[in-house]
Amino acid sequence: MIQDVVKTSVLSKRWKNLWKHLPHLKLNTSEFSKPLYFSECVSGIVSSRSMGNYPLCTLDFNRHGSFQHKIFTELIKHAMSNGLQHLNIVVPSNIGLPYSLFTCHSLTSIYISVSMYDIKRRTRLPKHLDLPALKNLHLDSVGIQADHNGHAEPFSTCTELTNLYIDECVLVYPSSLPRKVEGKLNVTNATLSNLTIKDALTHKRMAPVPNYKYVISTPKLISFTLNGSPFLASSLPERLKVELQSSSMT
Repeated sequence: MIQDVVKTSVLSKRWKNLWKHLPHLKLNTSEFSKPLYFSECVSGIVSSRSMGNYPLCTLDFNRHGSFQHKIFTELIKHAMSNGLQHLNIVVPSNIGLPYSLFTCHSLTSIYISVSMYDIKRRTRLPKHLDLPALKNLHLDSVGIQADHNGHAEPFSTCTELTNLYIDECVLVYPSSLPRKVEGKLNVTNATLSNLTIKDALTHKRMAPVPNYKYVISTPKLISFTLNGSPFLASSLPERLKVELQSSSMT
């Protein structure tokens, strides 16, 4: 943990700045007695590491309770500017993610989990992704921004994507679009081989979600798991619509 490394660094002058060189950062608010201490720690990490060229491979951020959004944004931007490859974010409530995160060309894996549901304020995936190195994407209760027609196709530009996990995510319509419109989440990708979807409508939620269907076009798909079981069209619940196009699943 970052606290232990910083404490150890005071034992020797040679170790004074060793913690700044850590390629993997794991930050968890539960390890701090007060949110302020956590914010000060993260702010100090960003400030200290910014004074040198310290590559950062992995950022694991687990937030419990309140946290200053500005400091979080600075942490994310710092990580991206230092070659971030693996990003794990677990938060109990909605948190805004800088748009630049979804244009980070060094990222190979992203895990985002949001446990508290609020369709109007939830963490969102933008309509367009520019993540050419991304291979693994896990989205848990993340909103996916739809266009003015209620359609979204965020994954088609991820040219290295292999594994996609969509857990209780929903489309987020523009405010001008009637909720009765049936939306469409296009899972279109030329390299995707493993797809898992958990239906957002299988659990009670604090707010209604738009009516939409999945349209899946993945010519290299090998494994498709839906609601915990291998995909079988005959077992689909009536409210869940899936349309397969050009699939070569075995």
